[in-house]
Amino acid sequence: MKTSSTLLVLIILISGGLTSCVTQKKYDDLSSEKDRLTREYNNTLQSLKETTVARDALTVKLKSAESQIAQLESDLKLARERYTQLDNTNKDLLARYDRIIAENEKLLASASDEKQALTTALAEKQRELDQRERQLRKLEMEASTKESRLDQLSADLESREERVRELESAIAEKDAKLTALRERVNQALLGFSATDLQVTEKNGKVYVSLSQNLLFSSGSKTINSAGRNALAKVAEVLTANPDINITVEGHTDSDGDANFNWDLSVGRATSIVKELTKNGVDPKRVTASGRGEYFPVATNETAQGKAQNRRTEIILEPNLDALYELINN
Repeated sequence: MKTSSTLLVLIILISGGLTSCVTQKKYDDLSSEKDRLTREYNNTLQSLKETTVARDALTVKLKSAESQIAQLESDLKLARERYTQLDNTNKDLLARYDRIIAENEKLLASASDEKQALTTALAEKQRELDQRERQLRKLEMEASTKESRLDQLSADLESREERVRELESAIAEKDAKLTALRERVNQALLGFSATDLQVTEKNGKVYVSLSQNLLFSSGSKTINSAGRNALAKVAEVLTANPDINITVEGHTDSDGDANFNWDLSVGRATSIVKELTKNGVDPKRVTASGRGEYFPVATNETAQGKAQNRRTEIILEPNLDALYELINN
């Protein structure tokens, strides 16, 4: 995939930056790539919201179709009743016609004037019968058309219901995977302090936040033994869930030079990516990025707040390719 290839190039570029200073061009390229990935993620969320709106719209259309079907069934019933009435009337007219014919045969011999009158009456009755016949044929055609429309509406309704069920199932499956992933990460990291490690779920993603104290010495990009232990447990969960996309973000407090902090956050994210891949995580699934001091979770005015800001976040997101395919089909 194009995105995976881009991520691999980013990882190689960032890895190269560990042994030499990161140039401004490389930094700008990485920042642009980070912005692009953020937009893709936001677009993904928007698509999910639009899917939910589309599902609600289909539900409204479903109810409208059901109402139309009920009306068509009522119209069909009425048309059949009218057909029965006309058929009965037609039979009655035919019986009367037969009686008139019999009477006419008797009267033909008696008077030509009466014969002419009867002939005229018979002609009028025939025209009436013809008109009734045309009405019956018209009603039959209307009934047939309404039945065909009813069948089509039923087929469309069934198709829409199936699509809604598929979308709801895909969304539920994605949510279930996310919840299960959070539980697996929590179970894997039970032995670590809540101060040093937190697992949360928000905006359709799982965030594993690791403090600087757990991973690095102050100002260092080298992971300590406790950090390697924690990352090994995280890697074990990630290798067991290959359909999860992974982003590693480094963060610092506001102390010191902002450019140094940015470089430090990128270097730490890269070190963690290398540790994860060393423990079996596919490099194509992982993105490393540095946020520097620009995305704090607490105030930088207190020592406690700064400690919270000096962190690395491993962000886990289910692969939504299957859901996109279902939406676009």
